[in-house]
Amino acid sequence: MIISMASSARFPAPEFEKHTLPSMGLEALIHDTTLWRVTMLVVFLLISGICFHRFRSRKAMILVCLAGLIVFGYLFKSCPCPVGMFQNVADSAVNGHAISVGYLLLFAIPLASALIWGRLFCSGACPLGAVQELLSLKTLIVPNALDRVLRMLPIMVLIVSSVLAASGAIYPLCYLDPYLPLFILIFTFPFAILSIVFLLLGMFVSRPFCRYICPYGALLRFFSIFAAKPPSITNADCINCKLCEQGCPNNAILPPEDHETTDLHHTGTRRLSLLVACLPIALFAGGLIGHIAAPMFAQLHPDVSLLDDVQSNRQTSAARSFAVSGMPLSNLQTSALRANNIMSIGMSMGGVLLSACIMAELISASRRRENTHAYKIDSGLCLCCGRCYQACPLEKKHVPGKVGHDQ
Repeated sequence: MIISMASSARFPAPEFEKHTLPSMGLEALIHDTTLWRVTMLVVFLLISGICFHRFRSRKAMILVCLAGLIVFGYLFKSCPCPVGMFQNVADSAVNGHAISVGYLLLFAIPLASALIWGRLFCSGACPLGAVQELLSLKTLIVPNALDRVLRMLPIMVLIVSSVLAASGAIYPLCYLDPYLPLFILIFTFPFAILSIVFLLLGMFVSRPFCRYICPYGALLRFFSIFAAKPPSITNADCINCKLCEQGCPNNAILPPEDHETTDLHHTGTRRLSLLVACLPIALFAGGLIGHIAAPMFAQLHPDVSLLDDVQSNRQTSAARSFAVSGMPLSNLQTSALRANNIMSIGMSMGGVLLSACIMAELISASRRRENTHAYKIDSGLCLCCGRCYQACPLEKKHVPGKVGHDQ
């Protein structure tokens, strides 16, 4: 398009009275690139599902991950983007802005895939996840208690970013995507520093952005809990060797519980009863905190911050531009009031949702699972990397094309 504009400037159309510019018709012949992205996304998810659930191969998943990095990262310039997709959908749902069917499919297909096979998008089609997976050199295990706390951060990011997008503000999270500069090859300060920090952190901590920041990952985690075919460590009988738990850097392996200890049973029952009793109080407190925090986040909306500058007589560049624009102050006040109302309602509801997620996490940690002596995978936390397949000594005997030995 830039070349076309430059050519038009250099060679303007002749000024004849009956001259008509010829129609090139290129737009009708060029297919919507979003539909190509949708097609490739479906293909990669299918291949990932076959490699992960059928061949159960860590090496195959690495190859798919590398191919996904090339296609979705560099060919499609980080699209589908797990950072921007949900913000566009939230903006369209509340403000009525047009959004293409292809873009809605990019948003919905990974979620539908999670309902079937788990978080395959994270392993086979997400360019951000591919960078972190391929650059992982030595993974340090995050303590389980700290990991549980950090798991709430993506939900917080999802709530705040969605409410900001729905209020008509800019998409702040897109500016904080640490891996986007790697795909568009534009490095500006201070965003380049953020990229370097996450690249170095990802070498030692498994997928820090996916696990503790990515808002779309929070949605995938919820949908994958209900997966029809969740990931499993092995098709054989578990021998409790603990190798899968030691090999998983994402704290996604659930060890068997000791159902014979009476003290643990009574302690868990009391804790569970207390959490259920405190649930209404926690939901009310979350909504109240969200309502109180709404004005602070509303300052990220350009109209809200501009109105504050104008009313406070701050000589900012935005305030000076508004002064010379001739726009009535009432228009700015109406826009800012609408943004504040959306932020207040959205953050209040978001606070209730975050409190519900925290309580659900605590209740899940307190309840007892079914009586089993096998190690299992938490499908919501599993990123489908295949490391547990590689670690399990029984898995080789049950994978097509592999030869193993009896242990």
